[in-house]
Amino acid sequence: MALTVEQAKTIINEVIIKTEKSIEKEVSYQKELADDNLTYQTLLEMEAASEPLPEGCPYKDYAEWKKQIEDEIKSSESSIARIGIEKAELMAFKYFVENATEV
Repeated sequence: MALTVEQAKTIINEVIIKTEKSIEKEVSYQKELADDNLTYQTLLEMEAASEPLPEGCPYKDYAEWKKQIEDEIKSSESSIARIGIEKAELMAFKYFVENATEV
């Protein structure tokens, strides 16, 4: 059974709500990315200065700690890129809901 345009609009309206909620997280991801980049830079400086790891640090060495931060940076970058795609999808979804008519 094929969907009617009105049935599709109902489904797409639910997708729009979920997509808008996802897009709202963009600022959080950007802040997290900025924090991680600063942490990474600080780790590089600490390592270059041969500073010991801070007391109570859960990482065995700088390499392990940097790897963790690199992974977090990649994750934030991926999330921000995904949100860019979601913004384009949201535009298309809204256009469909506003303009689609039964054929």
